[in-house]
Amino acid sequence: MKSFCFKFTIIIIVFALSFVCKIPVFSIELQSAASSISVDTKDINSLTEVQQIEKLLDDLEKDWNDHNIEKVTRVYADDFVNGDGLNLEAVTNLTTELWEAYPDIMTIGQERTIRIDGDYATVYSSDIYSGTSKNAREEVGTKGTLRAVANGEVFLKKYGPKWKIVSDKTIYETVSIGYGVGADLVEENKIKLSAPEQVVSDRLYTATLDFHISEDLKPVASISKELLIYPQVTAEDKFRLVDSSNLERLFKANMISKNELITATVGLTGGAIQPTLLGLVFLSKRVNVIPVSNETDDISIIKEPAKSALNHKPEKTSESTKEEQTNNKEDVQKETED
Repeated sequence: MKSFCFKFTIIIIVFALSFVCKIPVFSIELQSAASSISVDTKDINSLTEVQQIEKLLDDLEKDWNDHNIEKVTRVYADDFVNGDGLNLEAVTNLTTELWEAYPDIMTIGQERTIRIDGDYATVYSSDIYSGTSKNAREEVGTKGTLRAVANGEVFLKKYGPKWKIVSDKTIYETVSIGYGVGADLVEENKIKLSAPEQVVSDRLYTATLDFHISEDLKPVASISKELLIYPQVTAEDKFRLVDSSNLERLFKANMISKNELITATVGLTGGAIQPTLLGLVFLSKRVNVIPVSNETDDISIIKEPAKSALNHKPEKTSESTKEEQTNNKEDVQKETED
């Protein structure tokens, strides 16, 4: 399964970039990857539609990697809204900002599955992103290396003879950006951020940073949480000297059912006499928040049984009604005589 269909996937990479590089970058991405195709129906018409969607996705990935925003947006419906509530204008702005911050960023689709049902289609995909930042961080003197992975689905609708993307939903997404020695440590998976992929609204959950690094390096780190909204509101957190192999923070999922982004910032210092900043690492992970309806008494949900042909009493016939009226009169007369 993939993160939004290969070439056109809308990612949260930019939210991470925005926090990390202080650039309002987000990312919508269209990705591509040719691979297995699965269709519910195998007739010639369905196969033809699959081929159209395949070409749309292949072209979309190419246009995205060419950073051609006009061609990219052509495959989106005007009323497009993604799973985080962002419309086409917001996604377009975020994508352009991402390209500006990472001029060589590219995406590669891994595998895709297409399902068609009449004029609607769903594509499951996994996508990988990579790129180098345009600017170097002054603190370290090097440019950043970005890596991202996203899994999700893209929803399409047929308008006349053409298919267009009407929405998408990210299920899993992680982003890493490393500067200096941080780039190698991230690549070697020696600094990892973990958090649940899905939580219930207003529930507590834990985010953890794990370190497997040389004793010569002393990490100073912070973990923060922010809502996936646009424009983004950046959260702040105090940096802590990490003396153990991990750093944990407890968060409470928001009550407004907005998806969240956990971001970890790590400074790597070295040198016994005069510590020097040798590297920076920015890690982020999406946390999808499940809305919960107001608490309700279980019994109150079924205050009276549903009426159906099985429990509905048949209406009385005119004859049975007359008989009942006669019986009632006799009962009344008897009570009077008594």
